[in-house]
Amino acid sequence: EGGKSVVEGELTQDILSQPGFEMKKQVAFVETKYQNVHFYEAINTRFRSVASYEKSLSKDGSYESLHPELFRQDKIVFLDGDSQSSLYGEAVYHEGLVHAAMLTHPNPKRVAIIGGGEGATLREVLKHKTVQEVVMIDIDGEFVQLCRKYLPEWSDCSDLVGSTTPSCFDDDRARVYFEDAFQWFIDRFAAGKRHADPEEDFFDVIIMDACDPTNDFVTKLYVDSTFVKSLYNGLSKSGVFIAQIGRAAAAVVDETAMFKRMFSDVGFRSMHIYDEGRSGFYEPWSHLVALKNTVSRKLWYQNAANIDIELHKRIVSTHSGEPALLYFDASVMLSYQLPHMVHEDVYCRLHLQQCYAVEDMVKNRDLDLTVIDDGDPFNPLYERNVFYNKPNATVFSILAENSVAKFISLVP
Repeated sequence: EGGKSVVEGELTQDILSQPGFEMKKQVAFVETKYQNVHFYEAINTRFRSVASYEKSLSKDGSYESLHPELFRQDKIVFLDGDSQSSLYGEAVYHEGLVHAAMLTHPNPKRVAIIGGGEGATLREVLKHKTVQEVVMIDIDGEFVQLCRKYLPEWSDCSDLVGSTTPSCFDDDRARVYFEDAFQWFIDRFAAGKRHADPEEDFFDVIIMDACDPTNDFVTKLYVDSTFVKSLYNGLSKSGVFIAQIGRAAAAVVDETAMFKRMFSDVGFRSMHIYDEGRSGFYEPWSHLVALKNTVSRKLWYQNAANIDIELHKRIVSTHSGEPALLYFDASVMLSYQLPHMVHEDVYCRLHLQQCYAVEDMVKNRDLDLTVIDDGDPFNPLYERNVFYNKPNATVFSILAENSVAKFISLVP
């Protein structure tokens, strides 16, 4: 039941065979019941030099020696040969995944994490003062223990005011299950299995930080509407679901179309897609946010001042006095609010009538906010124009071309 071969994975292609990575060292390799796990240390000479690293180890009073944390080797974890997280990219990835969703809920108290074995997603959730309980479900308990040993920075809550233990996994608010998260939700929230627990036992936010969605096994589970419906049923009335849905280039047509269809069919009222390209991966990754009702959309589209105020109110302080968030702020959230132009192009080529309707409303200055509530929960062009009033002439000039049928023939 172990993982696949890593010969064709990113470990071989991007680390072991690349001369740009120096001082490569395998810290550990373990084959768990579910996957092959590699922990590596290396220096990517595109961003850091070996000389600066070696100087940081000295005590010569140089800038490098006074700030060794800026020049240390990168740590990278690979699952079945594919890069999952790195020391210099994990804060960007996990902060971007967690806080965009948390800010979209007015008062998130109970949060579920599907996957998240490194512990960094849990760490980011625990930075919110409103959180009373976090339930994390990861099938590979051995991987979690390996991350506690080899990647302790990922689950370090020692500097967070209010955290009860150095490790986020041991925080009083955290409940960690080593189970199949898909079955865990189906057993509790699938149709016909509505349990008798009160409303507070539902989740305000569910964060999907599990496998690469291009994995065939995971794709089949997503296609099964039973699991997706259990996610919807497991959310509170203003619930928010978020997931990373794969590499942005691949997700534009394939995974994104599948996810949007499935989440729309089970009842989600509003969906948003954003890309994050600064997480240490070689391509931007796309994220899907699905809202159970349309009220939370107003929070998704807060202005910069309100976002800063909410972050100040919600995020805990630190014992060191350093900011609890290294990357995420109002400017980052604003960049997530507008869907990428590629998503608009693809949407409009497949939904000509809806996009022309938006164009007419923009031209006539008749922006009917009820349209999106009663229609498609995902219309990136409508939302760009409704919330920003910036018509996108480029999309319609493309639509006017005679290549629409040809493009649609390429879309599954």
